[in-house]
Amino acid sequence: MTIADETQPDGETSGDDTSGLILTQLTTRGERNVAEAQAISLAYDKYIFEARRRKRGVQWLTDAYIRTVHQDMLGSIWDWAGKYRTENLNIGMDWRHVPEQVYLLCDDFLHWDSPTSTMPILEMAARLQNRLTKIHPFRNGNGRHARLITDIFLYSRQHPLPEWPQTHLMSEGHQIRERYIAAMRTADEGDFSSLTEFLQSCLPKRS
Repeated sequence: MTIADETQPDGETSGDDTSGLILTQLTTRGERNVAEAQAISLAYDKYIFEARRRKRGVQWLTDAYIRTVHQDMLGSIWDWAGKYRTENLNIGMDWRHVPEQVYLLCDDFLHWDSPTSTMPILEMAARLQNRLTKIHPFRNGNGRHARLITDIFLYSRQHPLPEWPQTHLMSEGHQIRERYIAAMRTADEGDFSSLTEFLQSCLPKRS
């Protein structure tokens, strides 16, 4: 799992904004990135370990769960972790609609993941990731949070997890990032085929 936000669409809160920083000894962006990576890795291990307990037809994806996962990811570093944002950013919906839209997402997800649903698993994952990213509920860390929630869902269904590309380390990283952003924008309009194909391309290759 990649914990960097290199595949996150433009508009994430600047990494140089230190308001709300708990660990004030982290004076450089590089130090904060390392601390975040370590904290998110611990949260990832915790939630993926628990994911198999998530059953179809049971509403495990809730407002409280979404906030708790974000708190566990970044709460040791930032005081805004796990709290819905109270200001507008240049990405995401109006902050006043965030709680309602999270509630609607959780309700929709329960329908997608019901025992009688025929929606393909990767399409569910694409819808889940797109909606969380589009809502952009938190001040920062939204891309990493959406990917962890997506991984929790896939693991709960015993599905292979995407190997999220570290585009900054790849010679073709710019093209991959552009493809991801284009797929997310298409999904914003209700067509999830390109994002589903992107997730498919990130799955481990069978030997």
